[in-house]
Amino acid sequence: MTAYRAVVFDFDLTLVESRPAFEDCHRFAARALGLPEPAPEAIARTIGTPLVRVVPWLYGAAGAAVVEEYVRVYQARADAVMAGLTTLIPGAAEAVRALDRAGLRLGIVSQKLRYRLEDVLEREGLLSSFAVVLGAEDVDEFKPDPGGLLRAVERLGATPDASLFVGDTAIDAETAARAGVAFVALLSGVTAREEFAAYPPLAFLDSVRDLPAYLGLAPG
Repeated sequence: MTAYRAVVFDFDLTLVESRPAFEDCHRFAARALGLPEPAPEAIARTIGTPLVRVVPWLYGAAGAAVVEEYVRVYQARADAVMAGLTTLIPGAAEAVRALDRAGLRLGIVSQKLRYRLEDVLEREGLLSSFAVVLGAEDVDEFKPDPGGLLRAVERLGATPDASLFVGDTAIDAETAARAGVAFVALLSGVTAREEFAAYPPLAFLDSVRDLPAYLGLAPG
């Protein structure tokens, strides 16, 4: 298992619990634009999808008409609350440190703006463990396009066949498959096992905390 040279992670619901932050930002934007507040379950299903696609999905034609303003209001609110309402998934810090200590090169590829990722990682003392952090502004196309993942693998000095991608959604699984990178699915998000059927992972883990043991490493 430890033959991998690099491990790349998704961020939301993979390394962090961010549902309260997403719910707050969506409720704030909806109230500001006079739209009904989306249900928490609906919001959770959109995490990992670019916001410009989420708004029409949540609101149909009404959302399509106000995407630009919704995104502006949402992002302003996110600047104020996103990092503070985002917490590490239990065991995530220990898992990252165990992989880092074992000499694995670590990266993140997310649809989220990079500074939001870095704010949380720095606060938690984990930023230095990641050699590459790619956010929405660093990729040409969003996942499941494989470009961001392949860019991260290259910057980590690895190759697709020596890399592992870890995420919580079927979008992550498809991204890995299209990049030729092995994939481990985490069940810490809202995606059920059967939703990975089109792109079967190497393994299902309950949480990122289980990754070091899966790779045969001592805990952090």
